Amino acid sequence: MTKPSPPLPADTLFTCRPEALQWVDWAMPGAQFKLLHADAASGRYTLLIKFEAGAAAPIHRHVGAVEGYMLEGGFHYKDDPDTRFDAGSYLWESEGAVHQPVSPHGGVMFAIFHGPVEGLDEHGNVTGRIHWKWHVEKWNAAGHDYRPDGLPPAA
Repeated sequence: MTKPSPPLPADTLFTCRPEALQWVDWAMPGAQFKLLHADAASGRYTLLIKFEAGAAAPIHRHVGAVEGYMLEGGFHYKDDPDTRFDAGSYLWESEGAVHQPVSPHGGVMFAIFHGPVEGLDEHGNVTGRIHWKWHVEKWNAAGHDYRPDGLPPAA
């Protein structure tokens, strides 16, 4: 007979009901996000991202890798319209990847960011940066009270 596992300490588990969370405008025009998790120590953050039909991201670079799973709809990269990422597709965008996603019909993606994303101009100069802290601040400004993992205890 298998011995039951002891219960997990409360601080080792986090859960939420994404369907009950509101969408918040994201850095990409025509997109919104739901913050599922953020870790200040590692810089990782997990989002649901919803793209409106016709949404196109600015050219950007991933400082850390990104993993994504398309739940609905899809997108492609502007310079490679024949390679589509539709519902059911998993993707890995490596650290340093530079591209411009386009979503002609809209979509919803589950994404794990392993570091910041930098917006770039046409010469490759950084025009902005979003990271775990940007998402937590934007999320909390929309009326949430999220405290990321990896921070020292509140005084």
